[in-house]
Amino acid sequence: MIPESVYRKYSQAMFDIAQESQLLDTMIADMKVVRDVLKDNEELRKFLGNPLITAKAKKETLKAIFDTSVSALVCQFLYVMVDRRREAAITEAIEGFIDLAREAQHIDVAKISLIKPLTAEEEKMLVTKLEQVTGNKIEPLYSIDPSIIGGVVIKIGDRVIDGSLKRQIHNMERALLQGGAVNEVTD
Repeated sequence: MIPESVYRKYSQAMFDIAQESQLLDTMIADMKVVRDVLKDNEELRKFLGNPLITAKAKKETLKAIFDTSVSALVCQFLYVMVDRRREAAITEAIEGFIDLAREAQHIDVAKISLIKPLTAEEEKMLVTKLEQVTGNKIEPLYSIDPSIIGGVVIKIGDRVIDGSLKRQIHNMERALLQGGAVNEVTD
């Protein structure tokens, strides 16, 4: 685990630059592209983390991958991270930047666990309702979790809305046990 202080200053610097140049939305999109590529490509992460590979080779590889898909400013950020031997902190620095940008734009991340994917209309209705409840914009992150049996579990920051069938069964079981109810099976 990389200490927060190592990558936080890079996150803050990129955020400040994005704000000053009024490119926050563009920078968020570009940083998400880099984050997703790094997340999905273990070989690239290993390559960047290899201390035997020169900074020049790492920067050339990053340029080949990202030069046409993200802004020059984001590429420069990556090069600075490589030059300062902070390759292991790139993903965390990007996540830190995205968190700062979300906070500035009053966006909450809603981690939504479901048994099956929602339709586009259902997603829109759910996000609209969550925005009304929180008073902030919502960025939904959906995941499929068969263990909830049915319903939905939503986590926004420290808040949890557990409407899962699993939770309802657990609550019912607890109520029955606390009430001293006994189930009898008769012939």
